[in-house]
Amino acid sequence: MSVLSDQHEAVRPQTTGDLLRGLFRLSKIFVYPHYYGWAMAWLLLTPQIRERPGTTAAMLLFLIGSMGIVTCTCAADDLVGFRNGSDAQNYTSGETRRSIRGKPLLSGAVTERQAVAFVASAAAVAVLAGTGAFWVLDWQAPLWSYLLYGGGLLASVQYSAGLRFSYYPGGGETLLCLGTTAGLLAPYTAAHRGWSTEAVLVALLLGLWLVMVSSYSNVNDAAGDRTVGRRTLAATTPPAVYKSAMAVFFLLSTGIVCALALGTRLPWWTALTMLPAIALHLAQLREGPLREQWLKARKLGLLAYDAGFLGLLIPVLTVL
Repeated sequence: MSVLSDQHEAVRPQTTGDLLRGLFRLSKIFVYPHYYGWAMAWLLLTPQIRERPGTTAAMLLFLIGSMGIVTCTCAADDLVGFRNGSDAQNYTSGETRRSIRGKPLLSGAVTERQAVAFVASAAAVAVLAGTGAFWVLDWQAPLWSYLLYGGGLLASVQYSAGLRFSYYPGGGETLLCLGTTAGLLAPYTAAHRGWSTEAVLVALLLGLWLVMVSSYSNVNDAAGDRTVGRRTLAATTPPAVYKSAMAVFFLLSTGIVCALALGTRLPWWTALTMLPAIALHLAQLREGPLREQWLKARKLGLLAYDAGFLGLLIPVLTVL
């Protein structure tokens, strides 16, 4: 699609169908890896806890809350990117040019005012669903569960808006990792009424895998980010630094896999079911830091995320 046709599309009269499709794209709720943390939180619970009265209802409410947090965070990120011009820069120019259909504010499917109302509505859904989940559990969850859920919601929204964590070197990576971690541990600790080593390690691993996707996107978008003052690692450090960080992320994730296989209730052969994800992350390092094919490396990171979830799913379903 050409820029001219995109611009023509943006001035067409808005229909209800256009708006609903635009809001759906703006929400990013269809990106299923966002819910891997919630799924693992449910699966890591013992059968006795799953059968406890209120657990199923609470976990379903936590899922709705997760969808609200994802929607609020992603829509706010798109809103900020639209306002400061970084999305227009990254999606319509140079070799990094991509279709703007995934950016409904750019295409004109959603207006800025509608996006603001959508963000506020998503935040309200996240608050109400989370409150309902804790109520169903008779407020018996430990204090950490409330802090993880509330803190995860508040911090996630600050990714691009508010405190704008992603505008500082390492801030986006840290927030993505911790936010994903909280997305698993908040419902898990609430239902379990405590912690477990495997839950903490799985939560950190999922968060790190998400960072291993976003860090490659940031290299691809570095030029546009610099123009709006978004100081990501890729936009502010020499290639040797952010490429080294990518290698460190890989080593950390592999180390966590080993810890899961050797130091938790999961069996030793968990390391074997995780080999496809490790291999894909190795290929990601080859395509990214070595060959500088950043978008291809990003896609490999998404495939590794899926493979890693399946690699965890097998031992969890078999043993726990």
